Amino acid sequence: MANMDIVITDVGAASNSNINRIKLVLGDITDQSCDAIISLLPQSLELSGRINGSLLKKTGPALDDFILENIYQPKAGDVYALPAFGLPAKHIILAVRPNWKSDFDREDKHLVMCVRKTVVLAKCMLLKSIAFPPLAAGRKGYGKGRGARLLIQGILDRMDDRMEEVRIVCPDQTTFDEYKKRLQAKGWQG
Repeated sequence: MANMDIVITDVGAASNSNINRIKLVLGDITDQSCDAIISLLPQSLELSGRINGSLLKKTGPALDDFILENIYQPKAGDVYALPAFGLPAKHIILAVRPNWKSDFDREDKHLVMCVRKTVVLAKCMLLKSIAFPPLAAGRKGYGKGRGARLLIQGILDRMDDRMEEVRIVCPDQTTFDEYKKRLQAKGWQG
């Protein structure tokens, strides 16, 4: 019988070798200089909420006009690459989430699907660096911890070594700390 060595890995060791390509940043996503910044848009195409409001403020009406002229009857999970409209990033990627009417409508699979499809589109576009806002950071029925788990899961499900960096841009220290805790639990070294 052959000798077998038993190897016990560190608790929380990364099951995905790309986890350390994720970078946490404290700041405003619209200030990120990277290949693309990501935003989730409700199926109604309404540019509301903190992230979309910031995008609209910094891009002016050009972003809203572009969406209204070029995106027709989007389905949940659709992703669109747009020009940056003067932002430091090269592109804006919009992922369409369902219009939620109540807490019963909110399913994890919709947000994870949006994240996965966004990463796939970025890879197809040969982008090397993208920046995500925190998912539903305490809003829309999703707590910060749940949003962090879903975003990290979606990124790691589709990320490969062609992507040099995926940033998660947190607007405040509380959100930053929650994402840091969730990443470290998966073996992230920061």
